[in-house]
Amino acid sequence: MTPHLSRRRFARICAAGTIARAAAFADPQTNPGVKQAMESVTAAIPLAGRDPNRPVYHFHPPANWNNDPNGTIFYKGWHHLFYQLNPYGAVWGHMHWGHARSRDLVNWEHLPIALWPSLEKGEEHVFSGGAITAADGRPRLFYTSIGKRDPEQWMALPADDDLIVWEKYPGNPVVTRKNHGSLQVDEWRDPFLFREAGRAYMVCGGNINAKAGGGAAVELYEAANDSLTAWRHRGVVFQYRDRAVWNIECPNLFKLGSQWVLVISPESPCQYFVGSLDLVRGKFTPDTHGVLDPGQSYASNISYDDRGRTLLWLWGRTESDPAKGWQCCMTMPRVLTIDEDGFLRQNPAPEFETLRGDARTMPAAALEAKPLPLGAAVSGDCLEMEAAFTLEQASAVGIRVRSSAAGNAGAEIVYDSAKGLFSVGAASAPVGRRRQVRMRVFLDKGVVEAFANDGMAAIFAPLHAAAADLGVEVFARGGQARLDSLRAWPLKPARMSLDRFHV
Repeated sequence: MTPHLSRRRFARICAAGTIARAAAFADPQTNPGVKQAMESVTAAIPLAGRDPNRPVYHFHPPANWNNDPNGTIFYKGWHHLFYQLNPYGAVWGHMHWGHARSRDLVNWEHLPIALWPSLEKGEEHVFSGGAITAADGRPRLFYTSIGKRDPEQWMALPADDDLIVWEKYPGNPVVTRKNHGSLQVDEWRDPFLFREAGRAYMVCGGNINAKAGGGAAVELYEAANDSLTAWRHRGVVFQYRDRAVWNIECPNLFKLGSQWVLVISPESPCQYFVGSLDLVRGKFTPDTHGVLDPGQSYASNISYDDRGRTLLWLWGRTESDPAKGWQCCMTMPRVLTIDEDGFLRQNPAPEFETLRGDARTMPAAALEAKPLPLGAAVSGDCLEMEAAFTLEQASAVGIRVRSSAAGNAGAEIVYDSAKGLFSVGAASAPVGRRRQVRMRVFLDKGVVEAFANDGMAAIFAPLHAAAADLGVEVFARGGQARLDSLRAWPLKPARMSLDRFHV
C-alpha cells in the first residue's frame, strides 16, 4: 500500500543532509489508506462539533478518538504534536499518528495524518513513541510497530520542512527483542529519545523476566550510528521497586537543569522521579519521587522550545459518549521546573493568557458553611480563575464550578488542610498542611484543570454538567475561612484550523 525508499536512496539522503520531497515518499493526499482514514475523521467533524461539552481550548483532534501525545518537538518555529488517533471512531482502535502544529501552544493547525499502519508489512497499529533531531538537523520519529508478531521499534523520516509527509525507513525495524540478548522483555513499547554529550539515546518501557518475578522496568539504548538506524542495548536503566506494578508505559528520561527526571506511566497515574543519570553504567538513581497528576491524565511526552523551557504533554481522558463523535483531549502544555526541595513544579504555559477576556475581580469575603455564589460576574463554562484563601478555623476551602440552581456542582476544587491534600473530585495530591493556599483553575466546558501553590500540584479531570449549569461558588468547611482574593477571566476558544487538514 505504501511505497518505500530504497536503502541506497535513504543513505544518499542522510549523507546529503537534506530530504527532498519526491515521489518515493508516501503522500497522504494520494495514499489510499490514509485517504480513507482522513475521510472518516472529516465525516465525523460535524457530529463532534455539536457537543456543547467538548473542550474548546484544550487541544483535540478534528473528531473521533485520541490518546497519547507522541513525538512532541519544536522545529523551525513550530511546536509539533503527534498523537494516537483512531480515525474510524470515538473508541480506542486502529492506532494512527495524528498531527498538528502551533506557533504559540494555544492555537493549532490540524495537519494530515502523519503515520498509519503498513498493513502490507503486517502492521496493525502505530503505537506511541518520540522524536529526536538527527545529524542532518531534521527530526526523526520512532514508534512501536504492533502486529501479529513481537513488538518492534520503527523509524520514520520527513520529506519536507513542514514535517507533513513522512516515510518509514525501509530497513525497519531499527530495534527488536534480539537487541536484549538473553534478557526477556515483555510489554515492550513507547520509545522516547534524548541526547547527552553528543550521543543519542532511547528508552522503552516494559516488564523484564516476568516468569522470574522481574517486574516493571525501563530499558536504555544508545545509537550505534549517526543515521539512528542501529542501536545497542545498554541495559535496565531503572527498575520499579514495587513488584506489584506489572508494566511501565511511555517512559520519559530527560535533563531538567542540572538534574535528570524520569516520568513513567505504570498503568495508573503518571509518576516522576528526580535524580541522577550515570550513562557509563547506564543507571538512573532517583532522589525524590511524586505523582505527576493524580487525575485523569496519562502517557506523558516532553519537548523543549526556543526559550529553553521544558514542556510536559499529557493525554487528558474524558468520559464523553462515543456516539457524540469525539473522545479525549490533551491537557494544557505545562512548563516544568524543579523546586528547592527537588520536586517537580508544573504550571500551564503562560501563552493561554492570550485567550483572556476582561478581568473580573471579587472582593475579599468571609466564608462559612454555606457556599458563597459569585453571581453573574463570575460564571460560565470557559473560565480561568486565580483565588487565594486563608483558613482560620476551617478544615477545608474550595471552589465549585458548573453549579446548578439546585446546588449541584460539576466539580469541586478543594484544599483540605487537615489532610494536606489538594483535590479535584476524587483525585488528590499532597501539598502539605498550611493556613494559606492559592488555586489556579481552568474550566473548559466538560473538563477542568487545576493547579495549587504555584504548580506544587496539578490535576486534570472531566466533569458532567447540564448546559445551563454555569454557576461558580466558593466555600469553607469545618469553620470559618477567608477568601483573600479572586480574579476571573472568561476565556475565548482557541483557533484550531482545518485549512491544511484535507485529502
